[in-house]
Amino acid sequence: MTAEPIDEIEVWSKKLAPWRQDALRRLAVSDALSGKDTDELLAMIKQAADFELTTPAPVPVPFAKAHFGGGKQKPIVLKGIANVQNVNRLVAKAELNFCPKALTVIYGRNGSGKSGFVRILRTACRTRVENPARLKVLSDVYGGGTVPQSADIIIDSGKGDTPVAWTTGMTAAPELMQIAVFDTLSAQIYVDGGNQIRYLPFGLALPHRLNGVCLKLKESLEAERATAVGNKVSLTAINFPVQRSTKAQLFDRTLGKATADATLDEAAKFSAADQERLDELTAILSAGSAAVADLTALIGWVNSITGECETAATAFSDTALSGFTTLSKSAISARQAAKLSAGALFTDEPLPGVGSESWRALWAAARDYSVSESYVSADFPVTSSDGGPAACVLCQQPLLPDGAARMLRFQKYMDDTLDAAATKAEQAVADAIDALPALIQLSAEGFGDRIEQIRQRDPKLADVLLSFQQSATQRRRDAIGRLADGDSASVPPLDSPHALMKELAKKLSDEKDALAKAGEAQEREKLAGEKAELEDKKILATNRTKLVARRNLLAIDAAYEKALSEVQTKGITQRANELVDKHLTSAVVKRFDAERDGFDIMHLKVGLSRKSGQTKAEFEVDPQTKLTKVTSEILSEGEQRALALAGFLTEVALTDGSGPIIVDDPVSSLDRDRSARVAKRLAAEACQRQVIVFTHDIIFFNELCGAAEGQGIEPITIALFGDKDAAGKIDAAGMVWKGLNVAKRLGKIKNDFAPLPKLLASSPADYEYKMKNLYGRMRDTYERVVEEVIFRDIVRRGTDVIQTQLLRYVTLSDTLAIRFHEGMTRANTHSHDNPAADTVPVPKPEDFEADIAALEKLVEDLRAESLAAETARPQMKPKK
Repeated sequence: MTAEPIDEIEVWSKKLAPWRQDALRRLAVSDALSGKDTDELLAMIKQAADFELTTPAPVPVPFAKAHFGGGKQKPIVLKGIANVQNVNRLVAKAELNFCPKALTVIYGRNGSGKSGFVRILRTACRTRVENPARLKVLSDVYGGGTVPQSADIIIDSGKGDTPVAWTTGMTAAPELMQIAVFDTLSAQIYVDGGNQIRYLPFGLALPHRLNGVCLKLKESLEAERATAVGNKVSLTAINFPVQRSTKAQLFDRTLGKATADATLDEAAKFSAADQERLDELTAILSAGSAAVADLTALIGWVNSITGECETAATAFSDTALSGFTTLSKSAISARQAAKLSAGALFTDEPLPGVGSESWRALWAAARDYSVSESYVSADFPVTSSDGGPAACVLCQQPLLPDGAARMLRFQKYMDDTLDAAATKAEQAVADAIDALPALIQLSAEGFGDRIEQIRQRDPKLADVLLSFQQSATQRRRDAIGRLADGDSASVPPLDSPHALMKELAKKLSDEKDALAKAGEAQEREKLAGEKAELEDKKILATNRTKLVARRNLLAIDAAYEKALSEVQTKGITQRANELVDKHLTSAVVKRFDAERDGFDIMHLKVGLSRKSGQTKAEFEVDPQTKLTKVTSEILSEGEQRALALAGFLTEVALTDGSGPIIVDDPVSSLDRDRSARVAKRLAAEACQRQVIVFTHDIIFFNELCGAAEGQGIEPITIALFGDKDAAGKIDAAGMVWKGLNVAKRLGKIKNDFAPLPKLLASSPADYEYKMKNLYGRMRDTYERVVEEVIFRDIVRRGTDVIQTQLLRYVTLSDTLAIRFHEGMTRANTHSHDNPAADTVPVPKPEDFEADIAALEKLVEDLRAESLAAETARPQMKPKK
């Protein structure tokens, strides 16, 4: 036994993602998904795609066959159209009311307003057009109205009359999609384009509807993605001035949604040491041979200043200064002791001051002169020479005995221990002064410039060196003062930078070596590569915020990409089409052939072939020729219209939940035989659904009404007319006379007669005029009885069709023939213009009532006799 479509769908659904199973369940229990349904399905998809949701998605409920209630949608009822404003030439507030269950036929001549109503309905409901622009509904182009185009379409979907507002250009309301419209515009689409089974039967709609949900969710996800991500990733791009293969640029290019914070932090880290190295490399690579020379000079100065600082630190230390004070005070004390001794020895000398500093200088000068100039190689003092007194080296006079003795006393004094000690101590002071470091570099004129060079490299060291220079200079002055007179002053501390200067000298030496190496191509390339790495790493660190933003955007984008993969429709479309091909295609072809047979166009070599669709099943008309794919290029206008109706009715029959159909001028270009077939087919369709037909063809109108009566349907008929002011007006009197059958004519006559008895009392002349008209209508009705009742429409005026199979009903007994003759005679008598001298009286009301009753009875008896004749002729019944 072949499985039902819903069974196969249930098995297939178990292979789907949980959210899709839940979506199928929701579609099975509801005609349309609510906004809440859509939001919950979207949440399920996002949760599966690793989105961070503030509220967890509901747990999916799998689809089961039990959720499917048979798949039959309850058709809506089209109750009418009302409050029409500014549409073509339709009268303001124009309206139409339709028969809610069976057939409504709207008749009107050209320009009566039928097309205006149809144009509203075809834009509001389901119709087939290739170019939506052709659905445009014009306003009253001659009236110049400024009121917005609008109308209310009244439907009943089980909750009572509900107006659906219509305006031109609006998106069709979903509830009106059950209403199908067929007109001239759509006819060619059915011929050349084929059919679209929009709402599939047997549950086959579920996969196609799931496709529709996927497409809607895809649209939502893409809109969200455009807002959340859009082009924001490009805005986080980092601008590297030079494109190169550095680690930083490689990291930037390979940054992904899964890049960890720690990895990102490590790649975007740029320390002070990195900046220092970058500055160094920049200087090295930008420097030339002159820079090497400048650096060599700077290194020489640094080495010199380093030694000078180290020497000064020792020479002017607190200990050294204290020693200078002690040395100076010792010399002074020794000299004072020698002076005291000299004062005791030379108290009788003619001149004071012997032994003083100036005297000692005089003595030393005399001694030097004696041993080097006057008495070379003789011990000083020389008191005799060549046996006689020597000349004094100071006054050049011969030394007398007193003078010679004085000179010897002076020498003895100079050779005395105290004086010698004082002299030695004073010499020590003099030697100490001579030994003081001169601070040549620290006091040089260019010291300030060198300090600035140091500051560019190490500001702190420059400040330390400058402070040391000031302290060392002050301490040197203090040392000299201490050695001179033993006095001391407060001095600043002395912290030597020589250790730091040695480190600087080492760095400068390394820099000089690097500069020297940088002149070599290979080494320079290496340094340039290191510099490039540091430059790009610095750029990366500066743009860390962008990196984080991009990583996060990529993560969000990846989540949307994953979510969008969940709403892909390929697999669903494939399965949906497989199910349609298996369970529906044969039904469509069979139904299409049945419709073609009903319109007598089975001889046309056309057929239907399947073409896939995402949200509907489509079938295209195949002209079965290699010369063209366009069926309309082969068939006549009438054949095209018949084929289009066959396609339309096939589509309607197999569309689940298909509601009312609206057919506009269905028999355009059809011959009378096919026109009658269309009337019969539409009447049969009215037994299945609400059918609304617009026509200007009075013969087709009569055929359709007759076919409806044959189906046991009493059609609602509406007559439209237009005048110089407006169109779309409803004739209050009802259908035009020639469009009324016998029964409706009798009813019309009786209605028109009702006020005449009173009229006779007030105006016999008016009564006679109106009575003559009623008898004329009665005569018309007798003529219609011949066509419609006696001959059962075998032959109709205005048609070239003879329905010979209906002869089985034809009979006319003598009794009924005579009654017909008598009644027709009375109608002729009272409707024709009788001579003024004629004595034919005007029928009284009771006479007319008798005549109309006789006609009604005659029709009843004729129908009974016709049925009896048909029963008596079983061999004439058509074979099924």
